[in-house]
Amino acid sequence: MKRLFKSLRSRIIFFLIVFSIVPCIVLHTGLVATFESHLVNQRLIEINQRCHVVAQELGKNEKVSDSLTTSYASVLNWYSEAYGGRILIIDQNYKVVLDTFNVDLGRECISDAVFKAFEGQEYQNYDRTTEYLEFVVPVRSQIPASSEQRISAVLILSSTTDWIMESFRGTQRIILLLELVILGIILFFALYVSYMLMQPVNAFREQLSDFGEGHRDSVPAVEGVYSELNSITDSLRMTIQRYQDIDRSQEEFVSNASHELRTPMTSIRVLSDSLIGQENIPEETYQEFLKDISVEIDREARIIEDLLQMTKMGKASDTLNIQMTDMNEFVIDLLKSIRPIAASQNVELIYESFRQVNAEVDSTKLNQAFSNLVENAVKYNKDGGYVKVSLDADHEYFYLMVADNGIGIPEEALPHIFDRFYRVDKARSRDTGGTGLGLSITRGLIQQHHGIIKVESEVNKGTTFTVRVPLKYERNEEGSV
Repeated sequence: MKRLFKSLRSRIIFFLIVFSIVPCIVLHTGLVATFESHLVNQRLIEINQRCHVVAQELGKNEKVSDSLTTSYASVLNWYSEAYGGRILIIDQNYKVVLDTFNVDLGRECISDAVFKAFEGQEYQNYDRTTEYLEFVVPVRSQIPASSEQRISAVLILSSTTDWIMESFRGTQRIILLLELVILGIILFFALYVSYMLMQPVNAFREQLSDFGEGHRDSVPAVEGVYSELNSITDSLRMTIQRYQDIDRSQEEFVSNASHELRTPMTSIRVLSDSLIGQENIPEETYQEFLKDISVEIDREARIIEDLLQMTKMGKASDTLNIQMTDMNEFVIDLLKSIRPIAASQNVELIYESFRQVNAEVDSTKLNQAFSNLVENAVKYNKDGGYVKVSLDADHEYFYLMVADNGIGIPEEALPHIFDRFYRVDKARSRDTGGTGLGLSITRGLIQQHHGIIKVESEVNKGTTFTVRVPLKYERNEEGSV
């Protein structure tokens, strides 16, 4: 049963039927109760009128016994049979002077209803348990030589409701038959509606199945049917697109990594073959070739080191050594190590600090990230240019800005500069020893500190990198970093 209701279609059918049957049950109960009440009330009115007619007939004489002629007693017997009940007439001495069943004739009949009837009160009751109607009516006779009346007897009429119940049961059968017909219509309607409602879902499921089997020409989509299904389609499309982008990125990464690793090896192979293939090589040439081979080996080592750095980032094992660090002193030391490179390229380094900044960081990894930014600003600058490094903070973050007036980055290249192996100017990048992984590693290291990095640039006017990092490092639930 639980497995059955895991199906969306079975749930739709179930709820359609339930929410249709409940009103039917309520309607059935209301109709039955109303019809039963109507029949009983109709019977009560009819018998009540008959009782008053009989009481008036009996009250024509001063004594009830004078009215109970043989012919009228026969009439009362006929009434008794017609109503499927019993008629009793009790005189002032509380004795039964007429019993259509001839059971209690001459006996005393004492009850609260009889006492109240002699006081002038009428009584009627419908007992649902015994299915009997009972009427107690006082018989008023005219006092001779007076306009007043007195109660000379009490009339009791009890009637079975068998015929009412029989009529009622017949009506119930008709109502039940109609309800079964309605239920059949509802069931058919539920099946049809569930089928129509499930059509888009089934179509979407088939598309997903085809997509999963490798038919990936188009992303599964069922447009313009249900807003919920459209929302799922949009989310799925975005997820699939994201994974396709990841697949392409991985393919490009493998291709680029292979190419970058192969390039130094090719150069080393060419240089070594040149040395092997020549005799009596001058020492100067020999030294020059060996120097070039050493440069290519260093380049290969940098690529491998950067690749290992990229692989480690994002893994749980790549934890940070978080310590409270004086960021002002940290940046000053970083710039000291880069000043010789800047001086060799005639680029001025400028440092600006707005306040004392202390933050919880891994100084080694942030040093690598910030060094990449400053070194790039120096390498891709122009003769006589400058690189300005600014440090500021608020109550929650510290901000490092690296701005230069160098060659800048084209607008179309800005969205890709953090991609692995991406180079704006490939020729110049290789001349400066770049691997195309520096900015990607920088962003990864900053993200490990829960920070963000943004870039603004304009060709021939310069580039500005802005880094925002929390002053307090947020550790995970285990407390590790």
